[in-house]
Amino acid sequence: MRHLKSITLKVELSAGTDIREACCDICELAGRVGCLVEASFNGVLLWAREGDNPLVLADAYAKASASKNKFKVAQC
Repeated sequence: MRHLKSITLKVELSAGTDIREACCDICELAGRVGCLVEASFNGVLLWAREGDNPLVLADAYAKASASKNKFKVAQC
């Protein structure tokens, strides 16, 4: 499948979702639809692309959430 570079699919995660489960779901969705998938999780934007590793994304989330930056993004 060809990656769609000009499209971002913004999704909403269910309340109470575990970060690892959320990362698995958005990484799988990115692989299925072939575009960037964006979700907000506790004030951090999660960006998943086709082929991204959900465990790496979950680790990136932990680093981003601990950051003092105003704009927080986690990506592989």
